[in-house]
Amino acid sequence: MLEKNKYVPRVNQIDAISLNKDIARLIRDNLLENLQAISPVLFIKFQPELDLLIQSAIWFGSVGKRCSTFGQQLLVLAYDAEKLTVSRLVLHFALTVLPGYVKSWEERRLARRVEWFSQAIAWAENSALVLNILNYFRFLKTGRKPTLIDYFLGLNYISLRNNQRRDIGYKYLTRELLWGGFMEILGLVLPIINFRKLQRLLKSWTPGQQFGARRREMDTTELLAPKMMVGTTCTYCGERPTLPHHMGCGHIYCYYCISANVLTDASFCCTICGVQCAKDGVQSV
Repeated sequence: MLEKNKYVPRVNQIDAISLNKDIARLIRDNLLENLQAISPVLFIKFQPELDLLIQSAIWFGSVGKRCSTFGQQLLVLAYDAEKLTVSRLVLHFALTVLPGYVKSWEERRLARRVEWFSQAIAWAENSALVLNILNYFRFLKTGRKPTLIDYFLGLNYISLRNNQRRDIGYKYLTRELLWGGFMEILGLVLPIINFRKLQRLLKSWTPGQQFGARRREMDTTELLAPKMMVGTTCTYCGERPTLPHHMGCGHIYCYYCISANVLTDASFCCTICGVQCAKDGVQSV
């Protein structure tokens, strides 16, 4: 027999609630999806009742049978069985399962919406939302009764672990912090690196790409007239030139290719002949 421990960390209680919601949603969605595939007409007609049946089965299989939700069971938690009397179990079922069915029934079953009934449901939802917020702040202070239903029924979580501490590993957190710091450094450094200039320097050091001895500045009188042919491609990107321009050497570039290189690298030279841009800048073909 496991000894109960009345101290339950707040994070464990919040995790249990989140796990319980996720498990209930997965079970409900899976069953409703299968029922809809079997008989779509029946599903649409009796969806509120089917949802009520599934939610009731989940409740009876967890709280009704073992005095703990599925999320609590995963974290070896439970409600204090001494306080979970029959009357409190009935109220817990009514407050947990029935409100969703009443709202769905009001939306789907009433041919004519009753104004006072709709207003009462809306008022109840808004009141529950406000009370849930207030109860959450109370829970953060006291560490007891994390949900509004638990507070109204006086139910506390207990741990079935015998004073066992919550295990926390920092390896994953450390790895994420290092990776996050590395990404921030990259975000700061990459924008200030002139990749076009680096590319030009690497090409100049590559065998067969030594244009240093042939580089020369050309005056406007030395401009060569480029010839635009049917099969002409951009010297830089190899595609059909978009807004064809040249630097005075006769080789044709896309306007964006040549302008981007000249603006980011003042020493940019033609990738074929090694001629630098003329003093008048790039010229349109």
